[in-house]
Amino acid sequence: MRPQFSIIIFTTLTGMAQGLLFAIAFLDFPAQIFSSAFLSKMAFPVALALLTLGLLASFFHLGRPERAWRAAMMWRTSWLSREVIALPVLMAVTFIAYLYSCTSQIQTWLWFSLLITAIVLWVCTAKIYQCIRFIQEWSHPTTVINFTLLGLTSGWLLLCTLISLWQSNDNPPTSGIMSGIAVVLLFMALNLKIWIWRRNRELRPKSNLASATGIKDSNLRQISMGLMGGSFNTREFFHHQTDRFIRNLRRIILLCTYIAPMILMSYAVSTPSTLLLSLALLIHYFGLLCERWMFFAEANHPQNLYYQRVS
Repeated sequence: MRPQFSIIIFTTLTGMAQGLLFAIAFLDFPAQIFSSAFLSKMAFPVALALLTLGLLASFFHLGRPERAWRAAMMWRTSWLSREVIALPVLMAVTFIAYLYSCTSQIQTWLWFSLLITAIVLWVCTAKIYQCIRFIQEWSHPTTVINFTLLGLTSGWLLLCTLISLWQSNDNPPTSGIMSGIAVVLLFMALNLKIWIWRRNRELRPKSNLASATGIKDSNLRQISMGLMGGSFNTREFFHHQTDRFIRNLRRIILLCTYIAPMILMSYAVSTPSTLLLSLALLIHYFGLLCERWMFFAEANHPQNLYYQRVS
């Protein structure tokens, strides 16, 4: 598939915001850890900014942005429609939590609402791709797990960075512990990604030229792309990159998304540093953009059996 950069920006930014909100709600749900000043002046504004930027990025993927509201009308059957509803709900709950943090202590029910809405949006976003059964790379439960785990990991890294940037005496005294948790999350996400790549490498098309054409011949082969020039099919279902580019991009993903942030966060466990945490976050997000590009690019549409590879 040909990755759309607007969707890449949307899924990574909103996923990071969801991870940030989930982490804050999870930590503050049993007992208040973060101060109202930190939540109202740092955490919630950043989360709302990321959600807004992600929402704006999603409009660039639409042919008719003025009709975007109609996408919510098919919520009974479409995961995309459910995502269109879930995102504004999460933004509304976040804004209410922000108002509470400005005036008083956030209520328990509001933390619980943040946890639920963040999870629902992760599921809706990932299910858009998992429900496409004929794309085997996506049609697997690990799609939801990968979206959720990477969103939680990036949000946790962001939270660690925000705590470090918040120069105040009311900082939670758990920065080293939180850096250690970040290392664990990165390690889990790395192992999941390696397993997904191994699974995708072993996938075989359920259809072939013989079953598609009805010609029962084991020596059947195709020598034509089907068209003399490009078309919607050849533009939208191919990423048009070489095998060498894909191999190098996989190395970049492993290094930037997982390994380098793990090393930096490991140092931050014993010697917390704003520079280390910020660098880990920036490198991780760059790798996350590459990872999400690869997620779309490695999806092999069945029509590629007919069009083969377009140079």
